[in-house]
Amino acid sequence: MILIADSGSTKCTWAQCLTNGEIKQYHHTVGFNPKYTNYDDLVNELKNSSLSEIKHLVSEVYFYGAGCSSKSKNQVLEDPLQSFFKNANINIRHDLEAALKATYQGTQIISCILGTGSNSCIFDGKKIIENAPSLGFILGDEGSGNYFGKQLINAYVNKQLPSHINKKFENTTNERADDIIENIYNLQRPNLYLASFFRFMYENKEEPFFNNIFNKGIQHFFDLHIKCFDNYQKYPLTFIGSVAFYLSDYINEIATKEGVQVQCIIQSPINNLVKEHFKV
Repeated sequence: MILIADSGSTKCTWAQCLTNGEIKQYHHTVGFNPKYTNYDDLVNELKNSSLSEIKHLVSEVYFYGAGCSSKSKNQVLEDPLQSFFKNANINIRHDLEAALKATYQGTQIISCILGTGSNSCIFDGKKIIENAPSLGFILGDEGSGNYFGKQLINAYVNKQLPSHINKKFENTTNERADDIIENIYNLQRPNLYLASFFRFMYENKEEPFFNNIFNKGIQHFFDLHIKCFDNYQKYPLTFIGSVAFYLSDYINEIATKEGVQVQCIIQSPINNLVKEHFKV
């Protein structure tokens, strides 16, 4: 039995596959990012998931994860995964690699991730030619769920939300400004907490206030993480992630304005990732 996992910072989808590539079942857990995940939390999450029923049958695990960008970071996840899947070989890879495998169609691309966080690179079919700078959830993550959540909270705390939006927002949560600030600085995963506010924004995207934030945020992502590449207009763009999927109208509109082609926007790469993994 082979497990192929696609993990952002928020959620992880595990495809349980036979050796011929047939997907028998999907499993779902929270996302595991080595910047925020510790040994015990990862093992406990797996123990409480449906994966515990098949762990002894698994011979290989291919884990594609956000933040898995170096040997030392990958080791943070590899050790607890090896402890849980005792009979399996564990392979940890970057989530950008999953995005590339899921979207590459034979020509060089600029591959983008817009989920809880954000990232981009140029891929030639064999290797990443250039990777845009990534400053993480505090200084970077432009165009991501975390980024947009910060815009909302900043406006709310500083009393910049239109009154009717402010009222609607406060009707969705018992938390107020002081509670939110405390959570941001005390929760183990503040980026996930901030990204959770994206849903409210998207559900109210017809509001000019949020429509303007989305337009500016996606444009900011293009300016920093697409237009940073030389001759960026010659590359088709691919996007992976829930934020990209839900804001596809904004992406397509700005791409047209910037003179670039959007090849695809996929919410989750898992199905294409599995196909590519077993490709002969």
